[in-house]
Amino acid sequence: MAKTNNDLITIQVFVALIIIVLNVFISDWLESIRYYALAASVLIIGMPHGALDHKIYFKALHKEETLATQVKFYMGYLFIVLVYAWLWYVQPFIGFLLFMMFTLYHFGQSDTERLELNGWLKQLFILARGLSIAGLILFGSDPFYTSRIVESVTGISLISIVYNFTTVENLRIFFALLYPTVYLISSFFSSKVPLNNWLTIDAFMVPLLFSWVDPIFAFAIYFGLWHGYNHTKTMLDFMSTPEHKYGFKWFYKETALYSIISYVGLLLIYYLVEAFGNEALLVAILFTLISVITLPHMLVVEQMYRAFDK
Repeated sequence: MAKTNNDLITIQVFVALIIIVLNVFISDWLESIRYYALAASVLIIGMPHGALDHKIYFKALHKEETLATQVKFYMGYLFIVLVYAWLWYVQPFIGFLLFMMFTLYHFGQSDTERLELNGWLKQLFILARGLSIAGLILFGSDPFYTSRIVESVTGISLISIVYNFTTVENLRIFFALLYPTVYLISSFFSSKVPLNNWLTIDAFMVPLLFSWVDPIFAFAIYFGLWHGYNHTKTMLDFMSTPEHKYGFKWFYKETALYSIISYVGLLLIYYLVEAFGNEALLVAILFTLISVITLPHMLVVEQMYRAFDK
């Protein structure tokens, strides 16, 4: 299981703090570069870390990586992608709801690995961390903007649904306080949840990042520096042995071909959508593509975490 890296957590906390402070003075500038930040996050760490799935699959299931098993893996992987893409096409709102459930579980699971938890407490932290992040992506600093993105691909306005029950302000407060509250209360009952640790500050800093900073920029920073890096490091640790340690140099070399193919596909989509001049549609398509890839990726790494637990 991944061990807590206090140096990395310290860097993450200070980066979040700097961005939050900068947002007070130059929020318009951060908003103007949000798509560059998102592109950098997805291209530098997002796409490459998903390209390790085949390596994780064979190691987790202890299967020999032959041509036949590779064909079986890729066919199964592609089948899941196509079925989920079809669901997005015929029932986009259901596809969206499933994506948010996958996202909250996947983000919560990868972030919770920094704490050596198990049993019901671990599941509680996965749910609280993931729900906090997923909820703030939708109802954080600019819920009307994210609602327009969701509506552009699903045809349904989240804001309209929410105001039948509560307000986006109440939801923002709820999701922002959810994980910090669970963290603080759990620290009184379990020594595995330390208070004198950078993870305590992190528990507050990430919700603040999503609550105050432009949603696309905040997601780009979190996805790259938190989820992308932490999750990739866990995957590399899983693959490593006492005789051979896998590092980021090997990681980028190993995933280069898959990443290039993904980059070409994204560029084609970008130029096609740009021709119609619809910014919200571009972001919606990007997140839809991320979602259809996230499902098989999540199924693969779930086997990795189970192997880790063993």
